Amino acid sequence: MKQLPGRSRPPWLQQLISFAALIIVTVWLVTLLPVLLVVGLIAAVLLIPVLKQLRQEIDQFEQTQRGEPVPPKDVTPWQRRVWNRWRRR
Repeated sequence: MKQLPGRSRPPWLQQLISFAALIIVTVWLVTLLPVLLVVGLIAAVLLIPVLKQLRQEIDQFEQTQRGEPVPPKDVTPWQRRVWNRWRRR
């Protein structure tokens, strides 16, 4: 490839610019990686109840497809269940 006419940057300046860009990208990645890991961990923890509910719904759907009766669902609020369990002791 031919060099266009005009002044070009000296080689030492070109190397300095590329080295500075490398340093900036490295610092940026090292700073960003822990943030991404923490965000991923929080997202994974928040997905646990969603995936549990999805699995229960899929199991219920499979049971209805096989013709099995759907078991009754306990709709007692969590605080009432804790109170009942505490009173039984």
